[in-house]
Amino acid sequence: MRPHKNLYLKQIQSLSLPLSCLKGIGPKRTAQFNRKGIHTILDLLFFTPLRYQDRTTILPIKECREGVHSLVQGRVVMGGEEQLSLGTTRVFKILVRDISGGLELLWFHYRKPHLMRYISPGTELFAYGSVRMNRGRPQIIQPEVWTRDDKNIDLAFYPVYSSLYGVSPTLLRAAIKTALEEYLERISDPLPSNITEGLGLPRLTEALNYVHFPPLESSLADLNQRRTLYHRRLLFDRIFLVMLAIASRRKSAQKQKGLTWTCPLKLTEDLSRFFPFTLTLDQEKAFRDIIHDLASGKPMNRLLLGDVGCGKTAVAALAAYAGITNNALIAVMAPTQVLAGQHVNYFSSLPKEMGFRPLLLTGALKKAQKQGVYDKIRSGSCNLVIGTQSLIQHDLRLPGLGLVVIDEQQRFGVRERALIDRKGKNPHQLVMTATPIPRTLAMTLYGDLDISIINGYPEGRKKVVTRMVRETEKRKVLDFLRTRLAMGQQAFVICPVIEESEDRDLKSALETAVKLKKILSPLFAVGLMHGRMPASEKDAVMNDFRRGKIHVLVGTTVVEVGVHVPAATVMIIEHPERFGLAQLHQLRGRVGRGSERGVCLLIIPKDLSEKSLSRLRIMTETQNGFEIAQKDLEERGHGEFIGMRQAGLGDLDLSEMIKEHDLVLRAKEMADALLDSDPELADPSHLDLKNFVESILTKPIDL
Repeated sequence: MRPHKNLYLKQIQSLSLPLSCLKGIGPKRTAQFNRKGIHTILDLLFFTPLRYQDRTTILPIKECREGVHSLVQGRVVMGGEEQLSLGTTRVFKILVRDISGGLELLWFHYRKPHLMRYISPGTELFAYGSVRMNRGRPQIIQPEVWTRDDKNIDLAFYPVYSSLYGVSPTLLRAAIKTALEEYLERISDPLPSNITEGLGLPRLTEALNYVHFPPLESSLADLNQRRTLYHRRLLFDRIFLVMLAIASRRKSAQKQKGLTWTCPLKLTEDLSRFFPFTLTLDQEKAFRDIIHDLASGKPMNRLLLGDVGCGKTAVAALAAYAGITNNALIAVMAPTQVLAGQHVNYFSSLPKEMGFRPLLLTGALKKAQKQGVYDKIRSGSCNLVIGTQSLIQHDLRLPGLGLVVIDEQQRFGVRERALIDRKGKNPHQLVMTATPIPRTLAMTLYGDLDISIINGYPEGRKKVVTRMVRETEKRKVLDFLRTRLAMGQQAFVICPVIEESEDRDLKSALETAVKLKKILSPLFAVGLMHGRMPASEKDAVMNDFRRGKIHVLVGTTVVEVGVHVPAATVMIIEHPERFGLAQLHQLRGRVGRGSERGVCLLIIPKDLSEKSLSRLRIMTETQNGFEIAQKDLEERGHGEFIGMRQAGLGDLDLSEMIKEHDLVLRAKEMADALLDSDPELADPSHLDLKNFVESILTKPIDL
């Protein structure tokens, strides 16, 4: 078919305008944005600020107060690198002064050439950051600085966005500003006006402009609570469009014929041979639901919802076994390479008579290794391929794919589920998540999936004991740790930051690992794992920990999801007040997964407020993830829910979904009604909606 002569104009007006249209965004930058779920111009514009900083007033230095973020303006007195008196740590310091006093600007993590531009005496410098007092002198650690020549310094409510690996905040803001200036008016509003006007919502262009560059007359409180009509309009768009994609996928699936598998009752009788435990009633019910789906002649699309450690993986293994007995290829997709590798170990450890022949496919494989995996899949020498998003690469073929198991669903969206579906002929799909979502909301968010819920824990699984311990009692904690290690058990120590320069008041993973090595060696080995490490290093550390070569694993929240080490019984968390409750619940779910009871110790700073203490007491009072998640939302609000991400238009932020349940239901009703009236979205006024749904359900993801 010949391309339409106005194709480019249609792209400009559609939701699928590629991000590479922006000046300064080449292939490398595009890939970095893609990893966050940002693929199009509209994705970028819907990547809204997490919060706003009040940069409407320049404060005299003497009026700055400790702990308060402030904008100051002064003249440089002196600047350069200095070495601290203790150790070899170097710091970059600039002293600025206004008519009211002086202020030190300090960087412990810096690029020297960048800061050297600002040290000439007399330079007029602007600085923004949290003020702290050091021996009576005000300081700002890791401030943001600029001169009049650097950028527009109009006073404003300054937007702060979720971080993108490899993309600086300055570049991100510049890209958004360019998108607004060059493309905003050329993007048509995808939602029918009768829908938005009926809800009293503003036009899309007004909302996008306001949210990224709010006017000075805005209320900072309303901005940070996302209470403006403009924020609500963008939130509704994101919900409505994803609900539309989900509804479209559901209607499409209802028309499809699926693989009809023979699932004899003896499958359940095999359990006693395969597993050293008896399934719980909920596990049995979930498995019966799955067996019914597999034999129905329709593609299974089922969500397996259950708390940390409830036994979802065992049920998934039985579903995979059913696939093996029907000569099907099984695919398991996990959000991280560590978790994918763990699944390989799990399936490899199952009885040989189950017939699993697993292979691992991740982005860490070299080209030759990946080709080797592709060859084995093509030849049929493996019947279970386990991987990350590598499983949805456009060049991968999965002949005979019969069942897809997606672990930790909250880390993936409807796009990923749709893409891996296309690797086979309507394969069955089993989706698992430990994110505690109320059933009514789960039925809305996962409207294209049937739901099975597993409550409780397998027999023999003991509840983890959770205690708050004052920082002053650290010696007792170390004695307890030594005792457990001497018994052949293992431990996690979790810190809120990787290195000290990120926040000097917090325990860092690097610093903690060094100290513990001095204290515990040579009897016990200490390892370190964090998000900045290459995937190969993380895998090596995790394998050593799993094999018992490492006794204490120090890390950040990179270990929060899915890590399974039965010998790990101790979880020590530094500065627990810096984590969400649901995140803490996920972390403690990593211990006590064997026969010994797990212990989770929350190390409490001496000056912690009563409000924070009250919040953390919830962890000591309940093991119920659903209760904890609800408390988390009540206490901390938007953006603190475990496993969530703020991303582009095609992704949902579950914390917002839970808080705005009524809006979600309204969006679902409207999406269903629209598809009932126009099932194919054939009306010309629905072109953008059709393009969006097709891009979500068919467009490959750049990996």
